[in-house]
Amino acid sequence: MATTLASQLAQIRARSTNALDLKVQKKAHSKSLLFDAHHAATQDFDTLFQLCSEGFQELCQLDQRFVAFGCSLFSDQSRQEDRTHMTAAQNKNLDNVLEDFMGLVGGWLLLKPAMKAMEWLVRRFSVHQYNLTCFVLTFLPYHTSSIFLTALAILPEPRPAAFKFLQPYLQSSMSPSRHTIVHTVAHNQDLFSVFNNYTLNICRQGQQYPALLSFWSTVTTEAVVVMLDRSRLGRLELQKQNQEDVVMRLMPLLIEGLSMRNVPDLRVGCYMVLTVLCSKTNLNEAVLTSTMDLVVSEWHDIAHAGLICLVMLSQQRQAVMLPKKVFKALVATKQLIDDLMFLKPHYRVEKLVLGLVLGSVKRLGRTGNPERLRYIRVLLEANLMQSSFVAAALTPMLRLSEGIDSLPHPTDGFDTRSAIVDLLLSLADSETVGANIVSSMDNMGADTSQLCHKLLGKHHSLKHRPDPCEKDEEIPDVDSQVSSAHFDELINRVPAHTALEVSLLSHSDSNTLSSLSDTFLAAYHSPEHMDKFLRLPVLRKSFAMAEPLYFSFFIRIWCGNHSAPARATAIKMVSTYVTTERLSVDVQMLLPYIIYALADPMSMVRRAATELSQALASFYSLVEDQSNGHSKLKVLGEGQIYGPGKQSKELAWLTWPSAVDFTQHWLVPGLEEFQLEPRQVLRSLSNHLNAPAEPKGPVINGRKPNSSLRSSVLTWLCSHVVSSPNYSFKARLLPVLISVPKVGQTSAVALLKPLLTTALTLGHQALQKVCDRDSVDPTEYITHVMEIATPKDKDSVQLLQNYISDPQTITEDSLRFAVFCRLRRLWPLLKSQTQVSLGNFMLDLALSEPSSEDGGFNQTEALNTLRTVKLSSEVLQSIMEDCPSLAHRGTQKAAKRRRTASSPQTSEDDIKKICVVLEIVESSATKAHLALVGRLFRVMADLQGYKEHSGLELHYFELLTMNSLLSILEHPTVPQIEKSDVRADILVDYVRNSSNPQVQQTALLLVSVLASIVPDIIIHNVMPIFTYMSSSIMKRTDDYSAYVVKQIMDSVVPRVMESLRRRHKDSLAGVSELLLSFAAAFEHIPPQRRLGLFQSLMDMIGADEFLFALLILLQNKYPQNKRALQFSVDLLDCYDAQTQIQNVERYVATILDSTKQKPTFSTHLIATNTSKDSQETVVELLKHLTTLLGASRRVHKSSQVFMHGKEQSDSFYSRFSRVMDLILSLPYQHPMNEEVRVSCQKLLDIFLGGLPMTGFISTIRGLLESADIQTSFDALKSLELRLSKTSPIPAAGQNACLDFLPKLTSVIQESEDEPMKRVALVCVDHIVEHFGKKDIDAVVSATSTVMGAECLGATSEEIYITSLLCLATIVEVLGDDFVQFIPHTLQKSLISLNSKLDDGICSKRVHNAGYSFFSALLLYTPWAIAGPDLELLLEVSHGSANADLGEDCSAERRATLELVAKQIDSTDCCAALSRTWANAMTEGPDALKEHLCVLEAFIGRSSKSAVGQQSEAIGVLLTKAFDLRRIQFSDRTEDSYDDIEVGEVEEVTNRVAIAMIFKINDTIFRPIFAQWVEWAGNSPQKTTVHRQTTLYTFFIQFFDTLKSIVTSYAGLILKDAAEILANVDVSDAASKLLWAKVIETLRKCFTHDQDGRSYRTVPASTVQADTKSGFWHLPAHFNPISHVLLEQLKRAAEVSMIFEVIPSITDLAVAAEFSSHHKVLNATISKYTRSDSAAVRLAAVRCQQSLTYRLGEEWLALLPEMLPFISELQEDDDEMVEGETLRWVKRIEDVLGESLTPMLQ
Repeated sequence: MATTLASQLAQIRARSTNALDLKVQKKAHSKSLLFDAHHAATQDFDTLFQLCSEGFQELCQLDQRFVAFGCSLFSDQSRQEDRTHMTAAQNKNLDNVLEDFMGLVGGWLLLKPAMKAMEWLVRRFSVHQYNLTCFVLTFLPYHTSSIFLTALAILPEPRPAAFKFLQPYLQSSMSPSRHTIVHTVAHNQDLFSVFNNYTLNICRQGQQYPALLSFWSTVTTEAVVVMLDRSRLGRLELQKQNQEDVVMRLMPLLIEGLSMRNVPDLRVGCYMVLTVLCSKTNLNEAVLTSTMDLVVSEWHDIAHAGLICLVMLSQQRQAVMLPKKVFKALVATKQLIDDLMFLKPHYRVEKLVLGLVLGSVKRLGRTGNPERLRYIRVLLEANLMQSSFVAAALTPMLRLSEGIDSLPHPTDGFDTRSAIVDLLLSLADSETVGANIVSSMDNMGADTSQLCHKLLGKHHSLKHRPDPCEKDEEIPDVDSQVSSAHFDELINRVPAHTALEVSLLSHSDSNTLSSLSDTFLAAYHSPEHMDKFLRLPVLRKSFAMAEPLYFSFFIRIWCGNHSAPARATAIKMVSTYVTTERLSVDVQMLLPYIIYALADPMSMVRRAATELSQALASFYSLVEDQSNGHSKLKVLGEGQIYGPGKQSKELAWLTWPSAVDFTQHWLVPGLEEFQLEPRQVLRSLSNHLNAPAEPKGPVINGRKPNSSLRSSVLTWLCSHVVSSPNYSFKARLLPVLISVPKVGQTSAVALLKPLLTTALTLGHQALQKVCDRDSVDPTEYITHVMEIATPKDKDSVQLLQNYISDPQTITEDSLRFAVFCRLRRLWPLLKSQTQVSLGNFMLDLALSEPSSEDGGFNQTEALNTLRTVKLSSEVLQSIMEDCPSLAHRGTQKAAKRRRTASSPQTSEDDIKKICVVLEIVESSATKAHLALVGRLFRVMADLQGYKEHSGLELHYFELLTMNSLLSILEHPTVPQIEKSDVRADILVDYVRNSSNPQVQQTALLLVSVLASIVPDIIIHNVMPIFTYMSSSIMKRTDDYSAYVVKQIMDSVVPRVMESLRRRHKDSLAGVSELLLSFAAAFEHIPPQRRLGLFQSLMDMIGADEFLFALLILLQNKYPQNKRALQFSVDLLDCYDAQTQIQNVERYVATILDSTKQKPTFSTHLIATNTSKDSQETVVELLKHLTTLLGASRRVHKSSQVFMHGKEQSDSFYSRFSRVMDLILSLPYQHPMNEEVRVSCQKLLDIFLGGLPMTGFISTIRGLLESADIQTSFDALKSLELRLSKTSPIPAAGQNACLDFLPKLTSVIQESEDEPMKRVALVCVDHIVEHFGKKDIDAVVSATSTVMGAECLGATSEEIYITSLLCLATIVEVLGDDFVQFIPHTLQKSLISLNSKLDDGICSKRVHNAGYSFFSALLLYTPWAIAGPDLELLLEVSHGSANADLGEDCSAERRATLELVAKQIDSTDCCAALSRTWANAMTEGPDALKEHLCVLEAFIGRSSKSAVGQQSEAIGVLLTKAFDLRRIQFSDRTEDSYDDIEVGEVEEVTNRVAIAMIFKINDTIFRPIFAQWVEWAGNSPQKTTVHRQTTLYTFFIQFFDTLKSIVTSYAGLILKDAAEILANVDVSDAASKLLWAKVIETLRKCFTHDQDGRSYRTVPASTVQADTKSGFWHLPAHFNPISHVLLEQLKRAAEVSMIFEVIPSITDLAVAAEFSSHHKVLNATISKYTRSDSAAVRLAAVRCQQSLTYRLGEEWLALLPEMLPFISELQEDDDEMVEGETLRWVKRIEDVLGESLTPMLQ
């Protein structure tokens, strides 16, 4: 029950809140985050609530989520809440609310309002105690900040196990490092779990903040690294188990973290942990797959962060195919390729890319979506994989192509197999990845060309015919062909004739084009099928020279989205016709499309186009030759090629000569180059079109460019590009044509403008559709089309403006974005007038009402345009002119309610426009916009007027305006502006009256800039600015405020100085105004900036002239401020000695001027009304100057001046002298004021310290001769202080000091003033100490004065003490030369000190001074002290020890006595100690102990031979010491020592005796030992007990210290010890003590005899050991002592046996060892077991127990003899005896291992 009750009470105590313990409650209330404990304990909750609620309100303004807590935690009711009185449910609800608040406030803890709010939670709700975990984790992310230490300091005990690691940091007041936290998180599972749960809970509630998530991410990641590294220790199975444990702990955390929405930073942290986990562990396939799904879930805006994690996970997975969810997420990721390219150098991305390719191939096979093929192309062209991975990617593509027949038929004209083949061929020809693709195919055993034809042949059934482009190569037959039935089916679908179609390049839809294309694609591999195809009636091949239908079909094919072989075959068909048929018309309609084909990326297409070009060239050459240059062939397709509309009728055609020239001279010469590189034909065309005029033009292809031909070709090509329905054709030729600026009067841009109009008319969706149809990138096409609009073409710019302003285009975001981009690029090239117009248009557009359909796209882009382009002054002026004025709007608001309902809206629109205009001006303002200065100042005036009338401040507008002015005016070169434009009064008003710090700072910066441009205007308004600065901006601690202040000072102060000097003849009057402003701001300036700021100010106005003024103003303003004083010291130290002395002179002169009846210049700095005020001010200023000079480094700097040269030092000394004169004259201005005089003396003392020693001595000498006593005393005191410093003094200064000694001695002898004498004596002491050895004669001369009646014989204690100390110094310097003075000085000082001790009037200072002198004599002249002098010194020391003057005096005395032992001759020392023994004993135990310590020190420092020589004298001294107990206890009196004191003296005596023994040998010591034994035993009976007690006390320590080495000495005490034990009367206390000491001595002998069998080697000087067998083995030694020792058992009833006798008997038995001795002992002890006394029997049994325990079986050899006695004892009448017997039997059984019961029966 007792245990249960104690447990219950402990639980109650643990839960107790000590509600009745006021001290505990007060201590708990003093826990605070903001206040120290003493202050916090005095605060009540009402005061706290008012303070903390202010912080809470500020938090609510920062984050509206805090408002909800205003009804609970920060309500008025919360002041009365006490959670100790709440129920458990109420406390639980309160905990939830508190933790919610702490989670939310965690992100704001570095702000003061947050700490105020947390203070309320701590003080009112004790969250640091009841919500400790949440409280610590809230502060933990800020562990490097001071707030964490503050929070740590208030945590109660005990703390949870998770936070035990914080205990050392609480004790040391240091912040834990991140390494410590990481280590603890990794090794402490409780902290790991608590930390993660806290972070997840914060994120669940949406309260996360960057500091927490960043801290959690880094700590958790590093902790996981440590955990995984630690898991690798041990066996392989153990490692695997440990890794699994880590993964099991992490996976729930990662699953929840990655599945949480809208917390991107948490996901990034999880990605980091996952990356580490993947790199250091081997996860199974299922975990990897599910983890990848988690990674991509909800990763919208941070996909790039999770990509690394996916790369690592995919690298570990065995399966290459990505999970469906992962694939979809990756495909939907923007800029995925760029991210993978960035990661490639650092991570192995191949497997992830391969998974993307395989997934795309799989989905391509299912859906036939061309977007998948484009995606595959992008992935492969990015070159992200090595050849082995590329081969793995190509394999499924080939398999897909081989099994294409099983897939659905291609739709929308998309041929999957052809597209794959085209992709492979284009990749093989690529410059970047071509080599890799070909290498991969080679590794697969596949030939690129053969593979393509093989795949194509599987889809078509015609027999392969040789490619005309390949002359020597034969392509093997395909494995399978399109069946004839299938081809016939396709042919049958083709209509027999067209419906009025003459060209398939018409813009109208064709009924035959689709079926013809499908049939051609099925036929072009088979000659048989191709023949059938060409004979189709619908192609009207026979009418090819009459209408363009035949050729237009093949143009459609090679310009379409078909495979390269199909395109090449189409070109070959036209080429075949041109070469085999007779042409009767001009077929120049083919030339633009031949150019297109020559730019095809596939080489086979370019080869086919080259053959066609050559065929046409031959045709033109042939016709030209036949017609002699006058051919009039009709142009094929004229008016028909693009349909019956205006596209064909308005089409431009080349003349026959131009067509011939173009073909012969532009096209044919470069055909070989065109085959090699697809862009070469376009470059060649561009070179021809852009060639200069003929006279200066270069020769291209052997001919000079012809301007008319160029113009014709440009017009012809532009008309085809405009009219052609094929957007692929347009996109390929458009960039080349746009690059041609102008050929003659022909402008390509003008010709191409219909393209721009068409694109804008079509709109983005229609344009996207036709671009997709022709496989053109719509974005790229739109970009090129927009380049048609040029800056010189106003119509095109207007067209773009009209488009973006047209409401019908509101949904065309992409197209409108392209228009805006083009306008931005055009802007710098536009004329000024056009820029103004466009700028106003953009501004109106930006300010227009946004549409709900586009979300304000136009407005945003228009505003971005105005912000990004470089606006000229004209544009800015224009938009500012259109800006409404706010000057009178405030008046309207203040008037009576006469405004209409629309007025507020209008005002809001105006304000919005002003805001936009000012933002634009601010972003565009540069030094080139000086014309805007006046307008911007007018805007500032308007804003000021608006503020005055409406009471509203538009701070943002003000900042924009000022920043614009700064950007315009802030440049190295001073701009020229009209002074009338500058309104300094407005700036001053902003500085003084604005409530926004940023506005104030910007206005100040603007003032600083204008100060260098228009200084006259600024200077007249500057003083209010400095007044404002002193009370506002200088208070701020941020760097920007410091920068503003610096700018103001650098630019304004120099000009203010110039102006003030012009206005005031006395410059001090003007400067004081400025300095007063800065002095007033001193308290408010951040401490770290004060010194730099004021030093900069002084440098600007001249520190050598006005530093003193600032120092005086600071003193007047802050007379009691220590920080101001220290600042003044630091500021003064910033300048050299010349500047310092100049300002000191001016400082003292100002003080002196203020004492006059009519002060002059001092009135600018010192304001006094009465003479009393004047005197107080003078005293304060003098004290201030004294402190300044005393604390500064002026002395060092002054010394440096004197070392620089005579001219500089003379100037400095001259000024120094003037300052001295000023200081000395000050007391005469106030003769009755003692404070003034004292202050002047202190100032003089400090000031003199700045002189070098030579000048200093010279000045002191002069003052002693001319000044009054007080001044002379102060001068000498200065010298004393100067000499007391340890700084080195040059040789000249040392000599000056020595030469000054006679003057000092004369002062000592002649002066009647005691303080004067003393300070002179101290100066002598210092001079002798520092420089005395340089002039011994001077020291000897001074010694006579010091030892004379004026000093050593003086009645003044101070002079006497100083004299002794001075003599000690002189002894040190003179050494042996002082011998002549010893007889007089030593005797005199010893007698004087002894007299003072006897009279009880000796002070500590006198005592220590005397012993300092004695120590000096003993140290430097020990041989001169002997005989009576030494004895007197010892006797004085005895008296000093008895006087009890204190520990410091005792230490001084002991040090002197130690010198006696070390320095005095051994004979003299021992003799003096012996002769003064009686005096020491008379003075008391302390004196006696010190006396013995001198002997001990003497023995310690002496050699062995010296101790041996003095052994007799030492032995006599020790004998006297051993007799102390007898002397003190024989006839006790009141003066006798008590037992403790005698014991202490004996302890010292024994220590000294042992020390002596170690220094002598056995030959010397054995006789002394024997004499001591005989001396103690032969004395009278009454005294014998005391002497023997002392001696045996020594023997105990003797045998215990030297052990077996001196066991043989026991033989000298055997008889004596036996007699004592036999005859002692234990009833007497003294005898009983002797009895105990004897037994203890014997026991020490017995104990240390055990190692006598192997005696150790000892030094030769030590007593010799007995080298025989054990000492106590011998019967002669054993028998006498064993008998008397065993008889002591009879005394069991009188004395205790346990601690003395029994252990001794046991040790004797151990030492005796022989069985014969054991029998004797056993017999005697057994006999005592039958004693009539129960106490004796009990002692005998216990003795047997001890022997059995120590000797074991060796003793139990006598068991047969013991058994009868044991049997009897078991039945003893005494219970204690019987009980001890049972214990003895139990011990015997334990030793023997068997029971005694059978033996006893």
